[in-house]
Amino acid sequence: MPPESQSVSRENYPLLKTIVTRWSDYDMLQHINNVQYYRYFEYVILDNLADLGTDWIADPIIPFVVESNCHFRKPIPRMRTLEGGLGISNLGSSSVRYEIALFEAGAAEPSATGYFVHVYIDRATETPQPVPQNIREALERLRVLD
Repeated sequence: MPPESQSVSRENYPLLKTIVTRWSDYDMLQHINNVQYYRYFEYVILDNLADLGTDWIADPIIPFVVESNCHFRKPIPRMRTLEGGLGISNLGSSSVRYEIALFEAGAAEPSATGYFVHVYIDRATETPQPVPQNIREALERLRVLD
């Protein structure tokens, strides 16, 4: 992804997901509360992984968050839906770095950008494991330039 000082737009994210906001997402200023940005980031990633067949209850190899970041670009006002952009900037043997952006519906520029890093671990031993092949293949299609 481009550094925060460069322009970032929808075209930087191969996958867009609709996020429905809730009344409780807003603060006293009628903006999305900052903590919600991380929840939206998590939703975009986890919803995509669920679409790919990840089962957090039964899978022996699961993703575990080891790092996250959010760059708040501008407040998000009260609205019914947002769009979350997702791309993969790094796909290692056991780790994935997801690049994420939040867009007001129809906006070209994001209101927030950030990333999450997952390390895949064995559920029983909590040791790093290779990204499961079916997940790796699907994430490879979301690869963006660093």
